[in-house]
Amino acid sequence: MKRHQDFFSKGILVYAVCFFLVYKTLFQLSYVDEFSNLWYWGVGLIVFNIFGFVWCLGGCLFSLMLRQFLSFVCAASLVVGLEFLSPNSMKVHFWLHKSEYLARVSTSQPAPDGRLSIVLYGHGVYIPSMPGGYLCVTEILYDNSGDPDLISRSEDGRASFQRIDDNFYLRYPPCG
Repeated sequence: MKRHQDFFSKGILVYAVCFFLVYKTLFQLSYVDEFSNLWYWGVGLIVFNIFGFVWCLGGCLFSLMLRQFLSFVCAASLVVGLEFLSPNSMKVHFWLHKSEYLARVSTSQPAPDGRLSIVLYGHGVYIPSMPGGYLCVTEILYDNSGDPDLISRSEDGRASFQRIDDNFYLRYPPCG
């Protein structure tokens, strides 16, 4: 007796992985100023796929196709799991452009006390909310002082920060 192969379940999992890679790539490319509009394409892709996912789940439930329903649930779980396991996009951006940032730091002149603190890159994200929304910025910062109090100072107030490499930090000023 020949077994029926389930190509749908395998296909939907391959689609989920491809979807994850495409939207992550769109968001990663949006960090480059010339491609900043790709962020909207990434959001549109996510919204379109969420509507399609809900539509297909409803179709599977009403048609009593349990195997396909579980395949969709597994695919969605796979995308969520990959999202939690994927690295921070700003860290990836830093590692891709580290040589450029090192060159910029080496050409900068330190202050008379020997301290050099320079914001190398900043990326803002608008978070819509009621009544107005917030603009949140993440900065890549070089600071050779090692003083947490000095590193956390930003134009918008006290910022949290995270060390990436040697004297490079990700700084998160307060949203406003």
